[in-house]
Amino acid sequence: MSAGKIKTIPALEARTQLGRLMKEVRRDGLRVLVEKAGVPMVGIISAEEFQRIVAEREARFAVLDRIRRRLPAVPERQIARDVAQAVKEVRRRRLA
Repeated sequence: MSAGKIKTIPALEARTQLGRLMKEVRRDGLRVLVEKAGVPMVGIISAEEFQRIVAEREARFAVLDRIRRRLPAVPERQIARDVAQAVKEVRRRRLA
């Protein structure tokens, strides 16, 4: 499915027009961004698109998990020390 049009609507309209919106989302590939007081709150996408996004996300995390399993175990305290040292070094270089 190709990327569909995005429609932004207020929450009250989404509530009163939910059935119609669901049909448009499924039939036309419409994506709906629901706002409350002008602030984006939720998006409405088709179930097919949602399942595709979830599957892609899970596949990406599976790759990260495979990479993580190949790395040596390093205690979190050591990681925190290394990060702090790296930040300190970058700041020192910027001030130089």
